[in-house]
Parts: sequence; structure tokens; C-alpha cells
Amino acid sequence: MKDKIKISISIIICLLPMIAGAIFYNRLPNQMPIHFGVNDVPDNYAPKEIALFGIPLLMAIIQSIVMITTYHSASKKKIKFPIIFHLLEWLIPVITVLCYGLMLSFSLGYIVSIGKIVCLVIGMLFVVIGNYTPKMSYEAGKQFFHPSPATEEDFRKMSRLMGYGFIGCGMILILSGILF
Repeated sequence: MKDKIKISISIIICLLPMIAGAIFYNRLPNQMPIHFGVNDVPDNYAPKEIALFGIPLLMAIIQSIVMITTYHSASKKKIKFPIIFHLLEWLIPVITVLCYGLMLSFSLGYIVSIGKIVCLVIGMLFVVIGNYTPKMSYEAGKQFFHPSPATEEDFRKMSRLMGYGFIGCGMILILSGILF
């Protein structure tokens, strides 16, 4: 029951940006940027209806498939998820809201530093992942890492190294988002 509520809330969050799209519909161009290249220059466009309503719908479908299959396979195998997986469950809804907001802001004519924002968000995500990776239990590591580490000591070394790597990369991304 708790999983169904979590799935429903995450899908609703993916669909919520459509309300903003409906509010600003008449002020937006017929072709909206949906992908940005270097220097925050759009390099791919979609019709307004697809950008405003199709993308959140697609993200909600992807979120539901990912969560339903994950929970279904976990319940069959009786897997208890480490905390990092509970954080990552919200990755698609957060990315949907963030990207939609950036796309909408740019289309409304606001100056948006998309590259900086993306670097900052991905950097923060890496720091969070790096913080929680060493805290994963050996049993969870055996279930999720293939091939699984031979001993708990090997797992601890590997998870600490991964944690430092994620935190280091995250800090570099955060600094590049701030400085450049």
C-alpha cells in the first residue's frame, strides 16, 4: 500500500508542470526548445503541445514503469532497498520539474543559465550518492553489484572508493557550475 502511494505521488509530481504549461500556453512560441547545447543555445525544438504536455506525460510513464518493475522484482526476491535507492526514486520527478521549469523560463524570454543549473544539480546528486554509497550494507551490495564483492572487507573498500569518487566528481561539477 505504501509503495502504491509513493508511486502515485511521484507520477503526480511528473504531471504537475503541465498546469504551468496550461497557464502560460498563450504566451509561448509554437516551437519550443527541448534540448540545449553548448553555451545554453537550443539545438532541438518541438511543437508547443508536445513540449508542454507530451514530455511530462512521457516522464510519468517512464517513472511508473521504473517504479512498478523495481518494486515488483524486489517483492519477488524479498529485497530490502538501501537508502540510496529510496532517494533515487525521486530522481525522475525532480528532473522533470527542473527541466520543464528551465524550458518554460527560456521560452518565456528569461535569461537562464541552463549549463550552470544542470552542473549544480548533477553535482549535488553526485555528492548525495557519494555520501550514502559507503553506508550501504554488505548484504545490499551483494544483491545489487554484479559481480558481487568476495568479502565484506572488499565491499567496504570498493564502496568507500566509489563514495570518494562520486563526491569528488560532484564537487568538481558544483565548482564548475559556480565558476564558469
